[in-house]
Amino acid sequence: MNKKIYVPLLLLILCPAILVAADAPWWVYFRDKGGTSSLKVQEASIDPHALERRLLRGRLGVAGEFDLPVAERYKQQILALPGVRLRGESRWLNALSVQADSATVEQIAALPFVRGLRPMGKLNRASTPLLASPETFAHREVNQAFSEPIPPGEIYPTQPDPAVTDPYWRMDKSWYGPSLNQARMVNALETHSRGNHGAGVRIVVLDGGFQLNHEAFQGMDLIAQYDFINDDDYTGYDPKQDSKGQAHHGTACGSTICGYSPGNLVGLAHEAAFILAKTEDDRGETAIEEDYFVRAVEWAEKLGADVLSASLSYKDWYTTADYDGMTAPTSRACHLAYELGMVLCTAAGNEGPEGRTMGVPADAEGLLAIGAVRYDGDLARFSSRGPSADGRIKPDVLAQGVRTCCVSPDTWDRYGFWNGTSLSTPIAAGCMALILAEHPDWGPDQVTEAVRATASRADRPDPDWGWGIINVEEAIHYPSVSGWALDRDGKGKAGVEIRLVSGDVTISTRTGENGFYRFSNLEWGEVKVEALGDNHNKTSPVTVSIPGSQEVDFKVK
Repeated sequence: MNKKIYVPLLLLILCPAILVAADAPWWVYFRDKGGTSSLKVQEASIDPHALERRLLRGRLGVAGEFDLPVAERYKQQILALPGVRLRGESRWLNALSVQADSATVEQIAALPFVRGLRPMGKLNRASTPLLASPETFAHREVNQAFSEPIPPGEIYPTQPDPAVTDPYWRMDKSWYGPSLNQARMVNALETHSRGNHGAGVRIVVLDGGFQLNHEAFQGMDLIAQYDFINDDDYTGYDPKQDSKGQAHHGTACGSTICGYSPGNLVGLAHEAAFILAKTEDDRGETAIEEDYFVRAVEWAEKLGADVLSASLSYKDWYTTADYDGMTAPTSRACHLAYELGMVLCTAAGNEGPEGRTMGVPADAEGLLAIGAVRYDGDLARFSSRGPSADGRIKPDVLAQGVRTCCVSPDTWDRYGFWNGTSLSTPIAAGCMALILAEHPDWGPDQVTEAVRATASRADRPDPDWGWGIINVEEAIHYPSVSGWALDRDGKGKAGVEIRLVSGDVTISTRTGENGFYRFSNLEWGEVKVEALGDNHNKTSPVTVSIPGSQEVDFKVK
């Protein structure tokens, strides 16, 4: 049957090839919520952590029509039609996801309360790691790594030997093990040294499943998990319903945030609380579809998730023009989560180096699309490029996605190295959790501004690199003025008073033992900075403009 269905506000022209497909998955969008549900009843079902986040960081208040369920009478009329099977529903999109044949789809489209239909998008597996290195290693104690030589591949001709240039390198290496570089690249070591490992923040990870019997997960704070594929509360590997390897991807990716085994792997935010959603169906004969993603985001937001990490990318059914941030259902769901105060990180994809190769929901406005760099900081060739269809720069920021250390699935105490934006994404999400742990009042806009403005290429963003590699320590202090007080020999001088003058207000600090100082989280405007040397001799004041993270160094006697 080649008849096309024209429905007011239809979100996608229906393809004849799809219409003849038997029992296909569809989104069915409704015109309204039916006017029968109580908003107060819905508000009472939301986790207090979510209500607090909405109030503190969101734009839409503590509750709204988006919290109301799909009208039950609409749903029952749809399900009463022959051959319709319910897959799930979305409060935010006011839609059902159903299985139905083409004849039934025509009947659904004719119902007066139906706004439109569109076929379900399917997951593009571009965000699966390009390579899982066969190289693995078994658990090592912290002191084993202290005196070991630097492994091949960790020193590049253009880089100095870290064991020579950094007096703390071996200490860091012994604690972080092979995960040192991915944490050091985003400048998380100082943040960790202050005791910030993400405590108090809730992170949701969307992926294919999670094998939590590995030693690196034994201290994990797990507050909820759900399998959206099989509708149960177990996200691990179940041989009765899963294909072999179903949980490999999520296990490896999730470990870069929540794994903790000193000497082997230190996750970026391993003290955060975690919500796990199994949304990626690995069975080759089964459609990997976007409704799992949408339902999981709604579920996790209601449970109080502050940060989302999703190493997934959707492309089927979409044209280049659709990557505008508000067309794909996954992008629309992410944008609403952002409006409710969540910070979201999703993989840009692994289809580079050509332009406009990212998938959805990486195009969503407010969401951070994460690209990948190599171990040495160069852009990974496979990292997907932007921009979005409406010209916004994507990806947003980058983290290590080549030779990234993670747990080795199907083992108790082994670790390995994987590649892909799948790995850089959870590292970025861990950085967002570290920022929120120190700034629980910062909304997604503030976090995004700080992350972009302090990244490695903030002064020259482009659709390949975005704003560059994350610098989480600088983002936490943004906007700031920092620098060094140096003596005549160019060495850092401790105890030097540094003053910052803004109008009638003067604040001061003293340099630390290495001569470093910092004024953090400043108000916007013009400020003057000066140093007081011995005998209170002032240096000439230096004027800088905030915002920005400015560096001002002084030579003092």
